[in-house]
Amino acid sequence: MGGRESSENTLERARSGGFDALFVTVDTPVGGMRERDLRNGMKELLGKSQFAKLPYLQNLLAHPNWLVNFLRDGGICKLENVLVSGKGPMELVDVGAVLSRSVVTWKDLAWIRNIWTGPIVVKGILTSDDAQRVVDAGAAGVVVSTHGGRQLDSVVPSLRALPEVVAAVGNQTEVLMDGGIRRGSDIVKALCLGARAVLIGRAYAFGLAAAGEAGVARAIDILLEDVKRTMKLLGCPSIGELDRSYIEYKDGRPFS
Repeated sequence: MGGRESSENTLERARSGGFDALFVTVDTPVGGMRERDLRNGMKELLGKSQFAKLPYLQNLLAHPNWLVNFLRDGGICKLENVLVSGKGPMELVDVGAVLSRSVVTWKDLAWIRNIWTGPIVVKGILTSDDAQRVVDAGAAGVVVSTHGGRQLDSVVPSLRALPEVVAAVGNQTEVLMDGGIRRGSDIVKALCLGARAVLIGRAYAFGLAAAGEAGVARAIDILLEDVKRTMKLLGCPSIGELDRSYIEYKDGRPFS
């Protein structure tokens, strides 16, 4: 992708576009073994070989409305925010190959800190040691995350890792969390355990797929309504009063 020169250009585009903060994702050095994608023929369907797509043709034709909308939207998308030197926006099908060639180290974080003047948030932290190291490197926040649980089998869930990270750096930086947020009660659990805020992925993506911008707004409304409902059922009058007393523990760990 052109190495650091390409990355500098990307950061400059972000800065020129008015973005204030930078999220650096460190929990996806390679793509995980997503077995459902293998069963569904994701590699073949995204590839360029038409013959490889033939076994999945019947399933595609069984969903004509989806297929028409997919083609109307332009088919397989490009990542317009990732520019490949001399080629333009990266093809979605090239992401896996690019990740496999990428090597991210602590030195890269120091380099980013030197060229990005705004806040940096590092996403994908699961241990107190890494959290402290990130803070020492100048990060303004950390996100406790397993990348949606789709990367490493048997990795500790974000919610279980959250208390350790909060205890280590919660008074030094902002601690956020993502992974497994499907209901408002999930948000409340994370806040009880010290998260400053949560991020959502699939919840908004489902809304986006179903109804575009209106679907995203509706998904957020559903989560907000459920947060309020959960708060009322707990008898807690404000977000600021949520703490561990609202969480049941077993063997020293919160139920998830």
